[in-house]
Amino acid sequence: MSADRWVTRFTVPGGIEAVRPAAARLVTVARRLGVTAAQHSLFENAIVEALNNAVQHAACGVGASLQCEVELERRHLTICVLSEGARRPVALTAPAESTAPASWQDLPESGDGLYLIRAVFPTSVP
Repeated sequence: MSADRWVTRFTVPGGIEAVRPAAARLVTVARRLGVTAAQHSLFENAIVEALNNAVQHAACGVGASLQCEVELERRHLTICVLSEGARRPVALTAPAESTAPASWQDLPESGDGLYLIRAVFPTSVP
């Protein structure tokens, strides 16, 4: 791993009860990496929505797990979430140095999950 790239991976249980602890861990990692947007509550909410989607829509049954990866490369943060049974991971990418834009104040704290995810993480798949 070069000085311009940092990666960590971890596995969490695929149940809905694991979503908040996994999101908190991802936010903590982002904050330690100096990602300024991670200080905003909508950053964590977007991660919760992505994890919820992975658990609810990608066949996370009993005993299934989620693979989470955090990568910081060239000052861009990417968070990938892959559930067993998913065809491809959810990948959330945002500039590490951006601050929460003023437009975030108009976003609901929950509800429109994909809209929230894409507002916080401009480059997201799917």
